[in-house]
Amino acid sequence: MKNNQISQKISIWVIVTLFSCPAYAIQKSTAHVGTGVAALLSAVGSYQGFYLSNQKTHPAFFGSASVAFTAAVYCFLYSFTPEGRLQRADKYLNELSRHKLVRNFYENDVLFFDAVHDVYLTDDLPLISSYNHLISLLPTVHYACGLISKASAQVGKNSLLQEECDAASSRAKSLFSNISSAIKRVREHKDYLAQLQIYKEFLASEKNNATQEQIASAQLQMAQAQKSSTLLKWLKALFWGK
Repeated sequence: MKNNQISQKISIWVIVTLFSCPAYAIQKSTAHVGTGVAALLSAVGSYQGFYLSNQKTHPAFFGSASVAFTAAVYCFLYSFTPEGRLQRADKYLNELSRHKLVRNFYENDVLFFDAVHDVYLTDDLPLISSYNHLISLLPTVHYACGLISKASAQVGKNSLLQEECDAASSRAKSLFSNISSAIKRVREHKDYLAQLQIYKEFLASEKNNATQEQIASAQLQMAQAQKSSTLLKWLKALFWGK
């Protein structure tokens, strides 16, 4: 009974820790302690589960489940440490850097629009496609900057980690600057408004087509319902009379 109470207290502590991590910053030591407690709790649970199953389930099943749970807890806790947040920010920045217009800064418009037409070669409206894509990347940059800012606020006296935060922040600002410059250049292109008008007409046409399809579908369903109702009345009249 006493062991069960201890297990329940440990479980509550782990749950509270997991749900409070998104709101509060933690250090790697806290993540290690939390993972250790989770591993202990998981081991106890696996041991009890093995005997509750009357030893019919292979121990490897419980062992694998325990390892997987412990690893998941560590990954979750680590993601809210300064190192974890910085690692996530770097992942987003790496994804952004894959885009040619984000990765590079073009000194003149000729080189920039050559890159635009190279990236969006198969698009009918390359300026609109590039603009929409660049706009969609802004939330990712802002989120990465937020992660870096939170990580920097947690580093304390860790000068090496602070240098990594500063480098990541500088990189994020550079990518954001490239995106902002690219958006401005696209909007200022002489063909942008013409392509935008075509795009708006296309959207309006798509919306109208979707509406017409919905109306046609509704009419078809009504016709089928009326047909079914007429058939039912005919069958009733045939077998049971009026």
